[in-house]
Amino acid sequence: MPLFEISEGELVPFRRLKGGADLYEAEIEELLWTNLEEFTGEALFPIARQPTISGGTRPDIVALDENARVVVLEVKRDIDRGQLAQCLEYAGWARSTSLDELAGLYPGGPDRFFAAWQEFTESSAPVVINPHPRLMLAARDLHQRTESAFDFLIESGVPVKVIRVSVYEDQNGRRFVDVEGEHEPELPAVEDGMLDHTKIAGRRVRIDDLIEYGLVLSGDELVFERPRLGHTYEATITENGAIQLADGRSFSSPSRAAIEAAGIPAYDGWYAWRLVRNGKVLNELRKELAELAELQDT
Repeated sequence: MPLFEISEGELVPFRRLKGGADLYEAEIEELLWTNLEEFTGEALFPIARQPTISGGTRPDIVALDENARVVVLEVKRDIDRGQLAQCLEYAGWARSTSLDELAGLYPGGPDRFFAAWQEFTESSAPVVINPHPRLMLAARDLHQRTESAFDFLIESGVPVKVIRVSVYEDQNGRRFVDVEGEHEPELPAVEDGMLDHTKIAGRRVRIDDLIEYGLVLSGDELVFERPRLGHTYEATITENGAIQLADGRSFSSPSRAAIEAAGIPAYDGWYAWRLVRNGKVLNELRKELAELAELQDT
């Protein structure tokens, strides 16, 4: 679908940047590494970028999710059958890796890895690896036969997700990234009939959804408290649904805002930030949003 900007009643088209595969992959990988939640829709613990794993291969990004599952993220401009096979090999490695091996890949070293991992999982001892990895691919296009293969994998219950990413440029040279999470497997609910409060209308909840439903307001104050360290961080909800830190920086992702505020490698911002005026954590408001949205649909 063409992308346009409305300018004085006229539709001004954006140019979809094609570029070479190397340029696309390098740029998107950099954006993905620094904006994991914006691309994936969830808080991930980043481990390494372009690490050398057993066999001498190098996946683009390795991370862990909140359930201690290894997440391998690959960036390919156009995915063909050979690249799909390579990605599945990475998933095979992730299935047999260990916490010690991942700690060895961490740029800060094993000691910093274990400390950061315990903080991310809020546990007193390192949570061991769940032997059921996940595979995410950021791509502009899939070859037709490869797309059919992906559909087969997903229908068979394989935890794989394709994130469609296109880069556009307007006539003034401004660049925009369009991120679409397609081919996302439907994960079963924890209990029958249980709402997935992390999603609305089939996509991940954003702060602006909370604003739309009146659960937060522009200008609302947030606080992120870390009692064990005696640290408190303050922020404000902006009109466009971002979280603005005390130093003026703004982030659309609650997790990114928490990470930048505290200077830590990973944290789930939906559980970090609390609304000052009523004491509710953003995740509580996300649950209220899911209930309101369901009532509107009935």
